[in-house]
Amino acid sequence: MPRHLPQPHVDLSSSERLGELIKGGPERHVGGNGQTLPDSAEVTPHQPSTAIPARAEALQRLLGASIDENRHLTAHVRRLKAELRRSSAELAKLRQLRGAVNDALTDPLTGLANRRSFDLALRAVAVRRSSPAHLVMADIDHFKRVNDSHGHDIGDEVLRIVGEVLLANVRRDSLVARVGGDEFGLLLPRASPRYAAGIATRLCELLASRPLVVRGIPDVSERITLSIGVAAWKADESSAEWYARADAALYQAKRGGRNRVAIDTHQQTAARARQLPSEAAL
Repeated sequence: MPRHLPQPHVDLSSSERLGELIKGGPERHVGGNGQTLPDSAEVTPHQPSTAIPARAEALQRLLGASIDENRHLTAHVRRLKAELRRSSAELAKLRQLRGAVNDALTDPLTGLANRRSFDLALRAVAVRRSSPAHLVMADIDHFKRVNDSHGHDIGDEVLRIVGEVLLANVRRDSLVARVGGDEFGLLLPRASPRYAAGIATRLCELLASRPLVVRGIPDVSERITLSIGVAAWKADESSAEWYARADAALYQAKRGGRNRVAIDTHQQTAARARQLPSEAAL
């Protein structure tokens, strides 16, 4: 006999609710915890925060400030460049001026101080009244013979070598100058009479002790001697009077036979200074 299976019990009320759901009844949303959300609740994507527009405004303000700062820096750099150009131009002018001053105070042949520079130094000593100080005047003996025998180019080289010898044998605070022709002047500040006389004697002996060989021309050599006059500075005289006394001592050495040192032992003012013989006469 056929078996009759029990019929399932259908809850009509549940079926009706299921039908309503199938037919498109009100859509229910289930939350993450399994609970049904209210009908009015809708799941929407995350809305952007109102902080983003605020951040954009801050970035815009920062960008504007950076642009302003860059503008100011650019203007400042331009001003600095303009000042640098002006400073460079002024520095170039100062260098030119310094070069002109150096040229005006330097002997172009020997590179030593010239007569103008030497006179300025003598006046400075007289103004400062910085005793003791000594003035040494040196002249190359028979220099005209050197020029006549070997030419002026060789004579110029002899002048350079003598200048180097003088400069190398005095203290660093001394001034060595070519004051004209074959005559040199040495200003020895803070020098005692003994030191000044010793330097003058040493220079005479050094040059006379061996022939002077002209650089680059070994076949040309000359025995060079010096006549030297030395005078100490005196507080009651001018620089011109001091120079005259040293120059008078120099010519005293020449009249005494050359290749020697003469020390001034008396004060000779410009008013009493006698006429000195010319170089050609000597």
